Amino acid sequence: MNNSLYDSTVLHVSLIAGVGPATIKIVLESIKQDDLVQIYRYSIADFCALGLTYDRAAKLVSGLQDRSLLEKELALIERYQISWAVLGSADYSSLLAQIEQPPAVIYYQGQNLCASDKAIAFVGSRKADAYARVVIEKLVPPLVQDDWVIVSGGALGVDSMVHDQVSKLKGKTIVVLGSGLLNWYPASNTGLFRQVIQAGGMIVSCFPLQTQPIAANFPARNRIIAGLSSGTVVVQAARKSGALITADFAVEQGRQVFAVPGSIEYGLHDGCHYLISQGAKLVSQVQDITEEFGYRPSQAVGDDVQIQLPLISHAMNSMDQQDQAILDNLLQSRSTDDLLTLVDISLDDLMQKLFDLSLQGKISQDMMGLWKRI
Repeated sequence: MNNSLYDSTVLHVSLIAGVGPATIKIVLESIKQDDLVQIYRYSIADFCALGLTYDRAAKLVSGLQDRSLLEKELALIERYQISWAVLGSADYSSLLAQIEQPPAVIYYQGQNLCASDKAIAFVGSRKADAYARVVIEKLVPPLVQDDWVIVSGGALGVDSMVHDQVSKLKGKTIVVLGSGLLNWYPASNTGLFRQVIQAGGMIVSCFPLQTQPIAANFPARNRIIAGLSSGTVVVQAARKSGALITADFAVEQGRQVFAVPGSIEYGLHDGCHYLISQGAKLVSQVQDITEEFGYRPSQAVGDDVQIQLPLISHAMNSMDQQDQAILDNLLQSRSTDDLLTLVDISLDDLMQKLFDLSLQGKISQDMMGLWKRI
């Protein structure tokens, strides 16, 4: 929290509406770090002399005159104990700093995991099925054991499965949000995000703290996921998918892209097959990932994370009777107590199954605490 006056100046600039990474990059590259605070005295002409357009220069001058922008953000940072780092600082991700026009500021909660270059992104469909879980349970544990940081976007489906798996293994995972840190999204993953922090993980955003999760933010979120990672693994994705946008950003950033193949009967694998046809590396075992970076996974995964990959057809149809009974009873909204009377299951087992089905994107819980099938 002991950020410098330079850091505060960068933060202030990042809060000005209409001033993006490209503009900030010009400013930071044109002015010495020790002199940056002098921009509060700059005129429109001074900024134009740096190569900015008149419109951008005018927005900078106007925004810098509004000290309340910075004061309000700093007050929220202190109140909610948010950590933050600016481009060029030791706390800022070295991988992210290498991309074209990196965000000027990153906000984070939990442990700062940005120092490691052994970071790999796992992304995929919000409608992920049992096969995606099988893939994650095969690939993620050996990476966790070898101290890789696993990056994903905190969404339902593949992202949630990944974060849940890593945090249960007490590994290192980074959740990248498409909203400010005071608006965790999706709200149904609040418990999962807390679990990530408690396990030593990290939640990151490049957006001001109170930013709402609007659709326009998510391509930028995907760009950050790719930027924080040495490579991106697409677990399961349709041909038109946000996961493919992340893969595109990885390619633009010169990072490796991996894709897991699946059945040609299911549209959820079409995006992965397309990526493979375009040159992404096919992944069927963890060595397919690690060998690209000169690492070899440990010979054995610990006893607590032993995994086996069943046949695809079995994984696709591995919904047990209790899961199906829960889904059958959620064609209308019901409380946990209602489900307990309708399904032959203990409360502990019911809560675990509700959590798992929620991670898979099959059910959701509303503000009243009622569950409903998606």
